Amino acid sequence: MNHASTPTSLSVPQRALVAVLVLVLFALSAWAVYSSFTSRVQISVWDFHTPWLGLRAMLRDGVNPYGDEVTLAIQMQRYGRPAHPDEDQLAFAYPLHMMGLIGPLALLPLPVAYALWFCLLGASLLTFFIVAPWAVGWRPPTWLLALTAFFTLGLYPNVWAVILGQVSIVVATFVALAWYGLRTGRWRLAGICLALATIKPQVTFLIVPTMLIWAIYQRRWRVISTFSVALGALIILPLPWLPNWPLEWLAAVSRYSGYTAWEPPLVLLTGSTWLSGLVAVLLLVWTVYSWWRASDRQGAAFDWALAMIVVVSALIAPRTSQANQLVLLLPLFFVFTRVSRTGVIAAVEIGLLVGLWLIDVTLLPPTNSPQHMVWQHRLISPILPVGLALALLYFSPPLIHQSSAGPREI
Repeated sequence: MNHASTPTSLSVPQRALVAVLVLVLFALSAWAVYSSFTSRVQISVWDFHTPWLGLRAMLRDGVNPYGDEVTLAIQMQRYGRPAHPDEDQLAFAYPLHMMGLIGPLALLPLPVAYALWFCLLGASLLTFFIVAPWAVGWRPPTWLLALTAFFTLGLYPNVWAVILGQVSIVVATFVALAWYGLRTGRWRLAGICLALATIKPQVTFLIVPTMLIWAIYQRRWRVISTFSVALGALIILPLPWLPNWPLEWLAAVSRYSGYTAWEPPLVLLTGSTWLSGLVAVLLLVWTVYSWWRASDRQGAAFDWALAMIVVVSALIAPRTSQANQLVLLLPLFFVFTRVSRTGVIAAVEIGLLVGLWLIDVTLLPPTNSPQHMVWQHRLISPILPVGLALALLYFSPPLIHQSSAGPREI
């Protein structure tokens, strides 16, 4: 990839000062959240509670987090009883190397862990907002950047991701940082962030291999070596507690698919697994062909190809929902680089921001209804990935023999 201009580098003392200020601000924020909210209100942040309790049982008591004992403990804390066969079993089904991220929080009382986790999600959202436009080469004017900040924080999937305590927010930030690292030649940053992004495979099962294949093709061996060392360290980390954890995790994943009903957006639209698979394969073939034949293979064409991979991942990711869609803002911001009229971009952001919430208010059952999440997934999950797929197809990079025409813009 071509190196892009980056913010002015800071000196070592300046970096140290910034790091100290960030840590102080994070600590003060966590204390404010704890003292005003998590210490006083009995809350259950669904997508954080399960890994917190599973890792806590393993680290403190030496219990297998994938076992029935931990599953029952999670059910008792969340349901107040064992789960019925037709309910979400709430079992721990995460890859265990996520303890590199959540492990320290599992040793803390739940209200404290909640407070720190909410602050980490907030910091991740802020980092994503700062890094993502740089990663894809989008430089909006100040007024549009301010609107984009409001858009990023208020977008329906992102709000729900925070409410649920979704680790996908952190993973999306790792993907943005990896993309930024590839763009700016920060190979070690890219490798480390790609390794960390594997803690949520549903989001990154196509993205990480694509970036690694590109690194091999470009002989960026620092990306490969750093990724290998970082991922190896993450995999080794849980072995003293559970030596066969990868096998236990695969078994948990196979069970997980039996009690969750979140079908991929393409399956929802086509009603067929094989037809959705065919569409995904065609999109991937077109992505590879367009990138290979593009006139700017190492620049905008590669950004376009990565954007398509992110979108295809969201279209076919198994057992995922709209709460995992922060990462889709990367391809959205790339699309914005192809749009010359800032008014059009502003209209798209406002339309998505308002439109998705209107769907919730007008078409979905009440939030306290058991059917709310079902229809939330069916009606809202496909909108962003399908819209982005169509936009990216329109902005497919010009082939070599078409290079004189230049890229399409609107």
